[in-house]
Amino acid sequence: MAITTTIFEACSEKRKGSPFISTFNNSTSPPPPPIPPMPLHSGAFRDNIRGFLKHCAEIEDYTVGHNPVWCALLLSESTGVVFPLYVLEENIHSSHPRPLCDRCRCIGWSHHFVSKRRYHLIIPKDEQWNKPLTESSLEKNDHLLHGLIHCNGFGHLLCINGIQANSKSLHGKELMNLWDHLCSILQTREISVEDLSKNAGSMDLRLLHGVAYGRTWFGKWGYNFSRGSFGVTRQKYERAIQILSSLDVSTIIHDFINKRQGELVKRIINIYRDASETRLLTISDLFQFMLALNSTPPIRRKIALTLPAIPSKSSTHTAQQPETCLFKDPNHHSCFPFIVKFDESRWPARRLDDVVRVVLTTLEANGSKMDRQTLRDAVRQHIGDTGLIDFVIKNIDKVAVENRFIHRAVNPVTRKLVISLQDVVVREGKSEKKMKSCADIPALEPGLDVNKDLHFLYNYVLLGYPDSHSVTLAIRAILDSKHFVKQWQFKCNNDQDSFLELVLRLRPSYNELVKELTRPLPPGELLVVPQYASVDELKLMVQCALRDTYYVMDKFVVKDIQIGEIEEKECQDGVMCGVEQGLQVWVRGCGLDLDTKLRYQGGADDWTVDCGCGAKDDDGERMVACDACHVWQHTRCNSIKDNEAANRMFVCCRCKSGRKKC
Repeated sequence: MAITTTIFEACSEKRKGSPFISTFNNSTSPPPPPIPPMPLHSGAFRDNIRGFLKHCAEIEDYTVGHNPVWCALLLSESTGVVFPLYVLEENIHSSHPRPLCDRCRCIGWSHHFVSKRRYHLIIPKDEQWNKPLTESSLEKNDHLLHGLIHCNGFGHLLCINGIQANSKSLHGKELMNLWDHLCSILQTREISVEDLSKNAGSMDLRLLHGVAYGRTWFGKWGYNFSRGSFGVTRQKYERAIQILSSLDVSTIIHDFINKRQGELVKRIINIYRDASETRLLTISDLFQFMLALNSTPPIRRKIALTLPAIPSKSSTHTAQQPETCLFKDPNHHSCFPFIVKFDESRWPARRLDDVVRVVLTTLEANGSKMDRQTLRDAVRQHIGDTGLIDFVIKNIDKVAVENRFIHRAVNPVTRKLVISLQDVVVREGKSEKKMKSCADIPALEPGLDVNKDLHFLYNYVLLGYPDSHSVTLAIRAILDSKHFVKQWQFKCNNDQDSFLELVLRLRPSYNELVKELTRPLPPGELLVVPQYASVDELKLMVQCALRDTYYVMDKFVVKDIQIGEIEEKECQDGVMCGVEQGLQVWVRGCGLDLDTKLRYQGGADDWTVDCGCGAKDDDGERMVACDACHVWQHTRCNSIKDNEAANRMFVCCRCKSGRKKC
């Protein structure tokens, strides 16, 4: 709780009164809102974020680039930690150094109008919780959480660094739950994420989780494929997932049997097959089981893998690594499964094996030596049958386990029975030496570290599958799919009988469409209005909402509106009661600032993308323009390496084809 006290006291010193602390529930099911009810005027994000800052946060005594900063304190119920959520309101104007949003362009939102404000929601690293934000904070990617949301409700999850438990108090799932709840409460429209996350073993999680679960890690929270790079479509992505996840593990063993590490592949797969209580038929089943096992407590992992990890006498893998145990007298010690062969045992072999596993891991966790009673009490925490425990402890003497064996002896001083793990001594000619620890040869000892086994299968099997063009293409398609989006369904927080939810859509004039607004029209803007508002009141609310949201509509004047098929003249006194929720309102008017450079998030330049991979729009990947036709193409598709500069005079293959074929 030291962290809790530190941040609480630090924040209290800066505030006149006691700071308000919102409770955050880290359950997977939707919890009660972690913020109190707020008076929502429109129900749209642009007003909800203002309500959140007013009621749940306090403004800081400094600004960042003349932009105000608020701090909200959140309490995690699962850890008891109070941590800060900083919110910076970035105001967009013509002199802003970066008024356009590159992430909107890469995700396919180039046609969105530039919004007047964007909000940065930041949870810094633990050691930065008490320090003020700076301008560099907006560019850093080492925050625990950093999200950017435009005032129209579209935004981007820029970074989340708790996936591999980088924080001492907040981890990936908890941070994602918090982010998801905030987005729901604030009524965001769509949030994108560029998934470049890797685990501690440098495995791309979009590939690892795609093969295991059919979705990216962010897919647990509803983020789905939005667009791929290098011409990857949703259909290609889904097909790639299907191809890889359906690889049969028996087929994998067969395809690798003659490869250099083929026996190791077979042994790793068989270890986890034996450890699983359900059949592991595909690589998807295998990866799911390994990922689930890796998230369990260490002692449970050891118990699950101890017996399957022991190589059998018939295993050909022993020819490729040092033998795990050699004895002066082969009859002096019994092998590990020896204990299940007692004829007088009334317990089945599986239950006896389970107890031996628990005894082994308990000894390893307690210095490799325990007296009988202490060991018995510790094992009882995992095994309820005391008779079974007594039987195993009584008959477990001289049981060999890899390079160690379990030994029973009476302490001559205390006269207590002591059970211990001792090293097996290996004879090499006339000299003796201890076996190397299994940790010294991790690649040759599967079953000791799930993450290392998973890393081996990921790199050697998945990325190195022999003679399979379809597997290679599928992996490339998944790795080229980085952009994922979650959509939120708008929920009116007001009395449904009194308020009406509308979607405002601009209907430009013919000349505006032909000459100026040549891109697809942007998505509609949300507005919640009283159901019996007059036409003039509705016009004013629509006008205020659009002016408040978009730079190009700063002086927009609403002339007429159409709600579905209902013309303005048909609703004289108010919006008709029979109008359905979510109906589109077409808005005509004048005053669009068509000369501003802050019209589209993708910028004013109309540049053409037409690459041989099929890409027709900027996908965020490195590109080069042809000096002849001025069409942009990927450098990778033109055999230009990422660390290689493009030619000063680049002519694409199509333009060269007039003189010679590519």
